[in-house]
Amino acid sequence: MMKLIGYGYGGVCYLLGVGSLLAFILFANNFMGLVQLPRYDIDSPATVAAPLAWLINLSLIVLFGLQHSVMARPGFKGVLTKFLPSHLERSTYVLGTAVVLGAIVGFWQGITPLLWQVQSELGRQVITGIYFLGWAVTLLATFMLNHFHLFGLQQSFRPGSADAGSKEFKTPLFYRFVRHPIQTGVVIAMLATPDMSLGRALLAMGMLIYIGIGLFFEERDLVKEFGKTYEDYRQRVPPLFPSLRGR
Repeated sequence: MMKLIGYGYGGVCYLLGVGSLLAFILFANNFMGLVQLPRYDIDSPATVAAPLAWLINLSLIVLFGLQHSVMARPGFKGVLTKFLPSHLERSTYVLGTAVVLGAIVGFWQGITPLLWQVQSELGRQVITGIYFLGWAVTLLATFMLNHFHLFGLQQSFRPGSADAGSKEFKTPLFYRFVRHPIQTGVVIAMLATPDMSLGRALLAMGMLIYIGIGLFFEERDLVKEFGKTYEDYRQRVPPLFPSLRGR
């Protein structure tokens, strides 16, 4: 019975995680203009006064950063696994991410003015293509490691694999050119927009700051886990964007 509950919990968390990410991708691109959801796109007019809109948006960004950082720390995991089987810890992290992304989509307040707006239809299509290319890089990078392990689904269905993804140091494809291609894709997506409002710029800046802080701690953890192997890798491979210089 407990196995079935674990399967169900992991499956639901996975679907919520993927669904919330898809919703965020569409939200941050104003749903590609294909559907009109004026309350749920990133440039919807704020429903509150400007100072409160700023406060809400900044709070959502901080919430995202705290959830991603705190829930990833070993101390938090240790406390969590006192109440929850260890193989469901990653699914719980994904669930937390889904809740926070859902909150951003649901409560974000549009802030004007537009900082830039591309008028050329071809230019808009190219930039939108770059936006989705960024997210494609992020998604593909998860599969190059172990997508289902990263999203907790593998652990919930195969409890013995809970730590399997963290013992072997691998550098498949994208990881031969940059150390953190998942974040590379997010950076590209956050900056590639034909319509950059002040609100979207705030979200992009918040995400970039979080990525910078998050990578600082992630690099430290990777050095602790893999030692000289990772130190050598860090010397050879840049963090986010391929080097144009020969090595």
